[in-house]
Amino acid sequence: MRKILISLLIIGLSTNLIFADRGTAGAKAILVGASLESDGYTVRDIPGRHLRSGHYRTYNRYLYSGSCYAIVGVGDDNVRDLDVVVWDGNWNRVASDRDSSDISAVKICPRWSGTFHIRTTMYRGSGYFYQVIAYK
Repeated sequence: MRKILISLLIIGLSTNLIFADRGTAGAKAILVGASLESDGYTVRDIPGRHLRSGHYRTYNRYLYSGSCYAIVGVGDDNVRDLDVVVWDGNWNRVASDRDSSDISAVKICPRWSGTFHIRTTMYRGSGYFYQVIAYK
């Protein structure tokens, strides 16, 4: 996970230099997906959506035991604080990233297969975000 976070920091710095306009979330998501693939992950899903401050989006995904998942939220230049929390099917929190950043990342290796709830919350800012979901 540390390697992923370092890669995300580098990606965040480079995409801010390369893509200085509004709407950079898609470019960041592509770079995050490529970084995860180079680390042996398979990108499964990259849903996106516009969120305002104080709003959230929950995605329900079936996750399999025996696999590990990297879930990375990336926001555009207007996003200041984006957080990701993962709950199991009974709404027990199993992973979270609650730092104050426009990129959030969690890793989860479920002990059982089932539906998990992945909630992305916009705490500060307003803009477009993508949720990169990858497994290995």
